[in-house]
Amino acid sequence: MGSPVNNTHEYFSDAYLKFHRLYSQTEVNEAEEPPVPEKVIRCVWNDQLFKTPHLKTTDGQSLEVVFPGYWNFGNGPDFKSAAIRIGGELLEGDVELHVFGSDWAAHGHSGNNEYDNVILHVFMWKGRGRRKFSTKEESKAPEPKLSRPHIHELELKKYLKRGILKLNEELDFESYPVLHSFNYGLCHQPLLRLPEEKLLKLLNAAGDARIHTKMDRFHDRIITRGYEQTFYEGVAEAMGYPSNKLPFRTLAEKVPIMELRETLPARAGEEERREIIQAVLFGVSGLIDFEEIAGNENLLPAERIFFNRLRKHWEKLRERWEDRLMSPREWKFGKMRPANFPYRRIAALSHLLVRHWENGLFADFLDTLQSAVSNSGETGYTKPTRNRLTQFFCVEAADYWSRHYTPGGKPLKQNQQLVGPDRSREVVVNIAIPIGLIYARASKSVPLEQALSSLFQTKSRPADNKWIRFMKHYIMGNEERMLKPLTSDQQTQGLMQIYQDYCTRNENNCLRCKFPGMVERYFS
Repeated sequence: MGSPVNNTHEYFSDAYLKFHRLYSQTEVNEAEEPPVPEKVIRCVWNDQLFKTPHLKTTDGQSLEVVFPGYWNFGNGPDFKSAAIRIGGELLEGDVELHVFGSDWAAHGHSGNNEYDNVILHVFMWKGRGRRKFSTKEESKAPEPKLSRPHIHELELKKYLKRGILKLNEELDFESYPVLHSFNYGLCHQPLLRLPEEKLLKLLNAAGDARIHTKMDRFHDRIITRGYEQTFYEGVAEAMGYPSNKLPFRTLAEKVPIMELRETLPARAGEEERREIIQAVLFGVSGLIDFEEIAGNENLLPAERIFFNRLRKHWEKLRERWEDRLMSPREWKFGKMRPANFPYRRIAALSHLLVRHWENGLFADFLDTLQSAVSNSGETGYTKPTRNRLTQFFCVEAADYWSRHYTPGGKPLKQNQQLVGPDRSREVVVNIAIPIGLIYARASKSVPLEQALSSLFQTKSRPADNKWIRFMKHYIMGNEERMLKPLTSDQQTQGLMQIYQDYCTRNENNCLRCKFPGMVERYFS
């Protein structure tokens, strides 16, 4: 079928976004929008982000979550094979989650035998409304009624560790769910029927759309903070991926690049700059107590000297940053490889800032890109040139943090990179290309836009993570013919955009998903 839209730019097409919007408008959903997506509740349940010791059901019985269950990819309850204790009695079965308690009836679960094994109904609020309930309104809200008396209920709002809107902001939806199914999605067959060139066209268009959605994140920040500060915040956020994105961004906001420049002595050398920046970043982050680490008996003499220098810098500068200090509790270490601990990522950020101190991170990235273009000619990027671009954010270090995961920790046997090629490439795709494209279009630089597009399309080893593996399985069936087009970041980012647009928004039910219809209507 012919395209109903025209792209106004030669590079980074917005066609997929327009297809997505057009097709999404073919069915009108007049249901009231909930305050948060239902997936937030699933993520909260999956990670048990609530105070668990004193849970009680809506009828006052004690509740203990022994095992939250497996995230269900098919029809039926949200989590399968859970185990809970109610009043000390162990129960095994399924768990269904909703935003409102009344959604059980609204979604027609009462007469559906797929929900016969549900033992617990979890919801955020018991009543539905267009605005938040006040205390009086909550007391008047009708109790949700279930037709199955054996199902216990839990209202989550009173047990959350943080507010639900804050969690909605913090949670990284793309890191959910973890695959626990061997089924394929309903879009697998329509995609399987596509000729390779049309599948490639779809993935490329979706990949371009993903860059557009990332640009949307940065537009307003650039207007209020400028390119360098926004780029610095984006790189910092990427250093914290996936568990510490928010605290890293907060740290970069609390320690703006211009204030750092004002803090450093004009004649400071690279090492002094790096140590002053580390002292400020570690001091504001709350991650290192310099007095405490100075007394650590495990430190070697050279290590003690290093931390004493940081301590002295921080003592001189602390007054300036005193009102911006973060709490150590804001940082996460659980379920994380020690190599990715925030100590090493903060150190890496200091190395990047010092390396590009004269011109700035963003300006140097653009210069590197434009230099690569002028040296490549019509043949495209050579492998060394491509590596120079994708490894722009790599950090090889020879200081304390290259041999340690933690302050005062046991030394590693050999130096480790603070930022390796894979993470650097992710920063290029997720931060540098979107912000660079905003700049290119604002300055009407077609050559720069073409250079960014070429970088995005350059063939390389496909990125790999758990949700890309999920998409390769769930919509492509791990079939070699379908995986063959995945040769660049453009296509793998396209997979992730499809996942974000459809898999995360269909309430875990392929039957409600519009993506198979969009494939058949616009791409077959």
